[in-house]
Amino acid sequence: MSPKWNSDYYIALECKDLQANAMAIDSTGNFVLLAGRRFLALRNLDIIDSNIDSVVQKFPRQSKYEVGAAEWNPTNYHKELCVISSNQRLEVLTWRMDELIQTFSVRAHTRVITDLNWHKFDPNLLASCSVDTFIHLWDLRDSRRPTLSLSAIAEASQVRWNKVSSHLLATSHEGDIKIWDQRKGTAPVQYISAHLSKIHGLDWSPTSESYICSSSQDHTVKFFDTTNPRRAECILPTTAPVWRARYTPFGNGLVTAVVPQLRRGENSLLLWNTANRATPMHTFVGHRDVVLEFEWRKQRPGDTDFQLVTWSKDQTLLVWRIEPFIQKLCGYEPVESKDSNEIYGAENLRFFKKTSPRVQPLQQEFSLLNVLIPNLIILKMDPVARNVLVKATINNFIVVLKVSFPSAYPHGVPPGFEVIKEGSNVNESIIIQLLQMLKHLAQQRVSKNRTCLEPCLRQMVTTLEQLSSDTENNRIYNRPYLEPSSLFAGYNDAYIPFPRTSGAKFCSVGMLVCFGRHVNPRRLSMKIDIAPRGLSSTPRALSALENIYSKRNDDYMTVSGFYYQRQRSRVKHNYSKFTKAVVHIYDVLGLFFVNRQLAEEYILDGDVGTICKHNAAASAVVGRWDLVQAWTLAELVAGPEQADEENSWNNHPFGNKLMESLIGHYAIQHDIQMAAMLCCIFGKEHDIFTRKASLKSLLSPVSEGSPYHTIPPADIVADGWVLPMLRTTRSTSLDNLTIECTIKLHHAPIKIIPNSLYEYYKLAYADTLHRWGLIYHRTEVLKYMCKTPETHKGVEFISDCKDCMKPAKFGNCSSCKKVTLKCIVCHLSVRGSANACVLCGHAGHTKCLKWWLSLSDVCLTGCGCKCLVQTAGMFTP
Repeated sequence: MSPKWNSDYYIALECKDLQANAMAIDSTGNFVLLAGRRFLALRNLDIIDSNIDSVVQKFPRQSKYEVGAAEWNPTNYHKELCVISSNQRLEVLTWRMDELIQTFSVRAHTRVITDLNWHKFDPNLLASCSVDTFIHLWDLRDSRRPTLSLSAIAEASQVRWNKVSSHLLATSHEGDIKIWDQRKGTAPVQYISAHLSKIHGLDWSPTSESYICSSSQDHTVKFFDTTNPRRAECILPTTAPVWRARYTPFGNGLVTAVVPQLRRGENSLLLWNTANRATPMHTFVGHRDVVLEFEWRKQRPGDTDFQLVTWSKDQTLLVWRIEPFIQKLCGYEPVESKDSNEIYGAENLRFFKKTSPRVQPLQQEFSLLNVLIPNLIILKMDPVARNVLVKATINNFIVVLKVSFPSAYPHGVPPGFEVIKEGSNVNESIIIQLLQMLKHLAQQRVSKNRTCLEPCLRQMVTTLEQLSSDTENNRIYNRPYLEPSSLFAGYNDAYIPFPRTSGAKFCSVGMLVCFGRHVNPRRLSMKIDIAPRGLSSTPRALSALENIYSKRNDDYMTVSGFYYQRQRSRVKHNYSKFTKAVVHIYDVLGLFFVNRQLAEEYILDGDVGTICKHNAAASAVVGRWDLVQAWTLAELVAGPEQADEENSWNNHPFGNKLMESLIGHYAIQHDIQMAAMLCCIFGKEHDIFTRKASLKSLLSPVSEGSPYHTIPPADIVADGWVLPMLRTTRSTSLDNLTIECTIKLHHAPIKIIPNSLYEYYKLAYADTLHRWGLIYHRTEVLKYMCKTPETHKGVEFISDCKDCMKPAKFGNCSSCKKVTLKCIVCHLSVRGSANACVLCGHAGHTKCLKWWLSLSDVCLTGCGCKCLVQTAGMFTP
């Protein structure tokens, strides 16, 4: 739960006519630049004045293009220089003697510039990226052309220089990250497949040259170590697309800015501790629209308070003070500061402590409250006294509710709710249940530092409507009016998806399972153009449905009511009845090629000719004349039993190809039974060999597929079929599949190259036989597997190499020859005595772990595992 404090900020600028999209702070922390299509504005943050307009300088800018990005030179050598991007052009500006003058402009991109970034150490070096897929490096001493151009093939949206190494920079391309070294030509030195959606922001760690974080449209922030880029070090999930994520200049902090869907929702910034990602450490509440940009202001000597400057689409510039106790939550211990009067000056400090320029979070919530909630009247809203008085009238229920907000609200502290009995006509039981619901919902919201007034008021109306309807219905049936199971269902609708109301699924033994709603669902009296699945898609859709449903109480249906399949019909009496969904199971074996009777009659023992003849006769009994022809053809190809090796079927010009074609044909037709039988009959144990199956051989002869697929192609498997992996594999990738096969014709060795798909056919058919209860027949099929399952030898712990991620039993990996294990305490390679937690898997030197566990019982990595206690409990009988 987040700590309890009020946000501490002051309004540095509020100017609607700027229409600025970009913001930047100079290296001294004194000036902030706001850039838009019509104006460039400069604000001196060191001057705190009640008349804000008097300390803002505006410079007209005549351009038909918006400003995409802006940035000051981060070094003291050229601290007067700043640069902005406009369409395909970079404009370099100089701030001198209270004038902002364009020095020169450069152009090399052919499409819109998406981002720019100054070099952290070289005052003359600048990087820009564009939709044209190029990243240009500029030396301002010779601005005629880029000093280096990097081609990335895909559109580049972000570019960032490393904060530690002077040669590295990173760029983002949709969901991928590329790392470049300007010393090593025009090819990237590292490639990271980071996200499934577009990356909006990149930021390098200020303390390590190999750590980088990325924020994306997929609602996540991911942290990567560029020395091991195959997987993210950790992932921070959020509730909305993340626009920016940047490290703090202190401790282990990270600040994120999200973009709520349809620009409705939370506009706050969140402060996280990267070592404890369970919940944000602090929420910056104050802006009334999406935060476009935020940067850290340079700290003054002797000052312990960092300052965060934010610019929002509401055209408000806010300066936030990050006090020492907030810094401690991010693992940073600030040094004691000088007297505040020495740092800010007495006059400025007195002004900073005034409340006149502040926008209080509660006042903002009141201003955004929807006062047109159906059946609800706002009687009073007092931001000074911090309370709200409302009145809800639903049928014969009247409730007057007072909501009181503590000073720490909404940071972990919920408001207080009180039903005013004067003016209310509900009994004590309903009051208790209503207050219980409101407290529970409010606690859920404030635990995430979210406001809760409007959700609570809407849920109060929904609950009263349900209670009123239940009271009337139960009065007719003379039973208690309340159903505890559905009382709190409404307010949970915002957190769970809408249910699936119908569906069908085949299984591999010829069964079809179907379910659906009642055949006569209740019809609404009004037509609406929002599909039921849209109920959980957006708050706007939910609100629209609530407004429509509330117009007719008889036809009213909450989302919770939809879950419980409650159907009402208006006949002679207004009563309610409950219907149950029925699950239907159909035998559709006739639609599939697999046949249980054939499974019982097929044989696998004997010579090939006898087997084929017997199986052809069995196929004729069930009317499968295509199988009769196939078995007869197989018998002819196999030849007589007394044939010598030279006349065997595998030496026939069409022998091998014919059998491969037959197996492939029945696999494509989804006749897994026939494909598996042919695979079993024409192969048996002889000489053992081990082959590494190539990707091409794995996909042929059935179909060709993408090399990125990690499961068998979909067109070779019928709907509902599950082809299990061989038990000898350690992952789901076919690239790691090793086949140990023993093959022999009944009367001569064969030369068919083993194909892993043949093993899948056998396993799938064996699974079907097991589902039918034909255990003996299943065992016969499994005898023809290329490799029998290994016997279980007990528990064995094997670590994976941290570099190549392959299993390694010894100190050095047998594949990459590197040291397998790194200590979580000293971060050195483990070559001697080591221990590992069997629950979380973290390991290290025995001495290091002993020292750490003598100080704390929690794992050092921050995973939360209590290694000694939980491991001991794991083996306790």
